[in-house]
Amino acid sequence: MSTKPTSTHPPDGDDAEVSPSAVQRHQSRRDFIKVSAAGLAGTSLAAGLVGTEMASGQVAAGLRSAQPQNLIGDGRRRRILLRGGTVLSLDPRVGDFEKADVLIDGKTIAQIAPTIAAGNAEVVDCSGTIVMPGFITTHHHHWETLGRSIVPDGPFIPNSPWPKESYASWGAIWGAGRIAAAGTRGNPGNVIWDLGRVPYDPEDLYIAELVACLSEISEGITCGTDTSQASHTPAHTDAMIKGLMDSGRRVVFDYTGGTNRSAEGFPYEYPGAMNDTTKGIGRLAKTYFSSKDQLVTLGFAGGPGPAFPGAPYTGWQLGRSFSAYINNHSNGAGWMTPGADPKNGTDWSDITFVHCVRWQDNPYAQIGAGSSGYPNSSASKAWEVCRDRGAHVSIAPLIEMQMGHGMPPFQQALNHGILPSLSPDVDTNMTTDPFSLMRGAFCLQRALANDLAFKESNPGNLPIPQLVTSRQCIEMATIAGAAGSGLLNKVGTLTPGKEADIVVLDARSINTWPMNNVPGTIVTMMNPRHVRDVLIAGKVVFWKGKLVGWNVDQVLRQVEQSHERVLARINGPAKVGRLPPGNNSFTNPYRPNFLGDCCYKGLNTEAPEYVLRP
Repeated sequence: MSTKPTSTHPPDGDDAEVSPSAVQRHQSRRDFIKVSAAGLAGTSLAAGLVGTEMASGQVAAGLRSAQPQNLIGDGRRRRILLRGGTVLSLDPRVGDFEKADVLIDGKTIAQIAPTIAAGNAEVVDCSGTIVMPGFITTHHHHWETLGRSIVPDGPFIPNSPWPKESYASWGAIWGAGRIAAAGTRGNPGNVIWDLGRVPYDPEDLYIAELVACLSEISEGITCGTDTSQASHTPAHTDAMIKGLMDSGRRVVFDYTGGTNRSAEGFPYEYPGAMNDTTKGIGRLAKTYFSSKDQLVTLGFAGGPGPAFPGAPYTGWQLGRSFSAYINNHSNGAGWMTPGADPKNGTDWSDITFVHCVRWQDNPYAQIGAGSSGYPNSSASKAWEVCRDRGAHVSIAPLIEMQMGHGMPPFQQALNHGILPSLSPDVDTNMTTDPFSLMRGAFCLQRALANDLAFKESNPGNLPIPQLVTSRQCIEMATIAGAAGSGLLNKVGTLTPGKEADIVVLDARSINTWPMNNVPGTIVTMMNPRHVRDVLIAGKVVFWKGKLVGWNVDQVLRQVEQSHERVLARINGPAKVGRLPPGNNSFTNPYRPNFLGDCCYKGLNTEAPEYVLRP
């Protein structure tokens, strides 16, 4: 595909030639930003994307497809009976069943029993399947879908300066459109390259959000949290929310900041202010989240400190004032001091902390049961506060192990009586597959605990913790996920009266049959290919292994085109400097390193390279 730059925002005084079509596209998107500053209430996204492929009507016509003629629950009748499956309700009051029926009436689960009369319900044969609650994750950066597996070898290295190659350097290029040299606190480094704009247009965020949601539906993830981190302008925020809403998936939109380029004339409204519904979180709450009875709900990433410089209230207070669920990154326990502000209260049941790594009071290398540790105790005031105030915990096991946030803190959470939820985090480095997340949690906790059984591996003679079970890992991916999204009253278990977010897993498969243990089959044997059907709020969205109502080939074409547009902008005229060659790319113009290792310059340079033989 062409890498010719499109929709470039040239710096003032730049006399480089721009084609008339590019000018038209640039102006239409600038108009979109102006329109969206006041929100898109009562209008379509097309109002700001005139002349582009992502105008609202065109999206519906191009990306949608006819529903299968034999689709269950397609509107002819709204009662659906899932018949004869192995039912894992995860609700002790309901119980689990070797074989049972699940009756869905409209959006909700009406009844679960060994046998239910069909009446006027449409019947789905679920023999040979597992019927269970949809999976729920609690932290995912949907906007990064365009960068899938672009830095698979990349470490975290927060605030890493060029020329190191890492997840952070990818974010600087693709997210901010700016690379700076190393600096110090209060004295940022010199800018090496600045595009003068963010590389993503709103239409690119729309398709990224849509694809992320459809992908996770196909994996059985019926609900997730989108930590947006791309609210560069009101238009970008609106496009993300529209992508989520159009997908038909249940999502907490965790409103997060983006790159502030107001100095270059781009409107920036994050985070907003209390009692103000004209900008920021207040505008979003009024425009999109006025009802509690909707699939996409409002979250907020504002922290326990001042909501913005000089604010007399905290970020948590700001979010709560608009009924937003709080979802915060937490690498290290730096939140402890601002969190102690009395304005934040003592009921933290509406807060989910993400990662929760390195919360210990003292350094230690190993952790056992209780507060034991080696060479120091594993006692942690941060974990005690989190436990005592009812906060929730989200762990991204695969990403934290791969990128280097710190050891995923399963044992700390378990030792403090907290069942953590699970997160995929970023597509740039790792899959969103919930089976991989559950297996990662299952194997990591057991590996660390099991290692303590050997004297040569346990110099501190630490007591060996209990091992997590397959069922507990399933509960992390369902019940804990619902609680960590503020939605346990709606979803997370198969309970009559709750909304019907359900996944049907094909167990009678060549690689899982015969089935001897249901939780073990799910956690230790299955993968997304076993997802047969998915329902969200009683609506069938994935049927017999295929997305319902979407032209998948056209969706993939759109995301390919968006990927190429963003790359073209990255390689286009810059406001400052030139994009240095060799950063996350072995070519110039910049392209992802397609066939080789990536991020070599971001890896450990202190240890010698491996010299290996087979």
